[in-house]
Amino acid sequence: MFTIMRPSNRSDILDAALRVVDRAEGADITYDSVAREAGLTKAGLMYHFPSKDAMMIAIIEHVVGRWQAELLDVLGAPLEGSTLEDRVRAFVHFAGSGGVTQGEFVVFSEAVRRPTLSQPWLDYLRRWFDFAADADPTPLLLVWLATNGLWISEATGVLDVSDVQRERLVALMLRVIDGETVS
Repeated sequence: MFTIMRPSNRSDILDAALRVVDRAEGADITYDSVAREAGLTKAGLMYHFPSKDAMMIAIIEHVVGRWQAELLDVLGAPLEGSTLEDRVRAFVHFAGSGGVTQGEFVVFSEAVRRPTLSQPWLDYLRRWFDFAADADPTPLLLVWLATNGLWISEATGVLDVSDVQRERLVALMLRVIDGETVS
């Protein structure tokens, strides 16, 4: 008999994997650690994710899906009807709000480190941030890169950014999007 995993079970397992990474400060995700966190046996987890790569791709897709849902909330409109400027502005608000986890950064890094896992990230980036389609994307690209730098510094703890500094950075990036000259 074939059993289909309920979406809520899948989401719970993937959330458990992210908790493992957050708690382990970037340690490798293993079947044992995720199964233990999810309350499953290793065999039960392997039933749902027959290889570690399958589990990693599912985790990456889970993070990307969550990000896209949150970005759509911030965007406040369907993606298809939005401009690159709208999407970069939403990204600044989303990524500049703090609350980033080290686990999300580790998952992103794993996708960069292992190109076989990168397709979900690449699809998300192309869908949301196609800078090649814009006539002059330089100011928006600058803001997008700066926002990613803020996100990475907070996710890794490399740089302590205070709430006041974050608010000022976000305000400055929004001014660049609006075409204001900043000094």
